[in-house]
Amino acid sequence: MILRRAFYWWQFPAAIVLPLWLLVGWGFFGSGGWTFLGLLVAAPILFLAMLAIGGIVYARKSVRSSKSVSWTDVGLLAAWHASIIAFGFYGPAAGGVAVVGILIGLAAFWLTLREFLAETSRRLKSTIDAYQQAAQPREVRYPSGGGAEGHVIVVEEQRD
Repeated sequence: MILRRAFYWWQFPAAIVLPLWLLVGWGFFGSGGWTFLGLLVAAPILFLAMLAIGGIVYARKSVRSSKSVSWTDVGLLAAWHASIIAFGFYGPAAGGVAVVGILIGLAAFWLTLREFLAETSRRLKSTIDAYQQAAQPREVRYPSGGGAEGHVIVVEEQRD
């Protein structure tokens, strides 16, 4: 539960910290000017992607109420963040790590969106079922011997 809560609180600061890490990592381990120009385009895109995924995760009521993400979210976010951190070292396999990071980011987007839609549809279905149950006509039973068996008195109200 502690790990799931940690990712709940980490997902929005990560949207700022991890793109900045790519720029800082380039400063320490940098690999050239073209890489920096690529980062100037990729860092804002990464920021927006992380905000979007964090927003989808946060939009789920189960996440907001428990203040913890699901284990699926932990796995995806951990793998994605690890690939971003690894890319920031700009080693010889940086291109492959970038491709893996992009694929994990796309998987994280679609799987979190699927979880959100599944949870929302379950909540909507339960709400509709509750309304349908409340709208069902109920049989009114009168106490025996009360003289009102089979008779209903209707009082109409008019307001001027």
